[in-house]
Amino acid sequence: MTTVVGASIRVTVASLGIACLACAQPSRPSVAEATAGIDSLNAHIVQAYRSHDPQAYAALYTDTAVFEWPAFNTVRGPTALAAMARDNWASLKDMDLRLTVATRRVAPDHATEFGAFEQSWRDASGVRMTEFGRYVALLLRQQDGSWRMDRFFGFEDSTRRSQLPRLTAPSELP
Repeated sequence: MTTVVGASIRVTVASLGIACLACAQPSRPSVAEATAGIDSLNAHIVQAYRSHDPQAYAALYTDTAVFEWPAFNTVRGPTALAAMARDNWASLKDMDLRLTVATRRVAPDHATEFGAFEQSWRDASGVRMTEFGRYVALLLRQQDGSWRMDRFFGFEDSTRRSQLPRLTAPSELP
């Protein structure tokens, strides 16, 4: 009888061990891996701005993404994000974007990023403008390990016109 009970306990323990291994969570990315992935996402956002590519921009967001900006209606989903980018970027020439991450909090499946941005462009008259602002973004890690933007909230601090040196007309010379 003791042999039967001992064998039964061993089978039970082995079964539980196999079940635990089968249900084990996949390995989580390190903070360094997450940081590299999120930095790559940010680089792709900058590239989409520089190339005026609304489809590439929208592809960096999740299907449930929400974009909030006080000057615009809230935009939801990649299709609406592509339309927003296309419409807003149409008149902006020589556009650039710089992101400065202030802080980032990383969890296994999501991250929160706070930072500042500078978006610059030439307007229709050729004047260089730069908009400064702040943002917070919620990022989600995808099944393939890449990162996508799920929620973005930004606001403008100020917009400045680049000052060119004033040329002195010949009639103004002493």
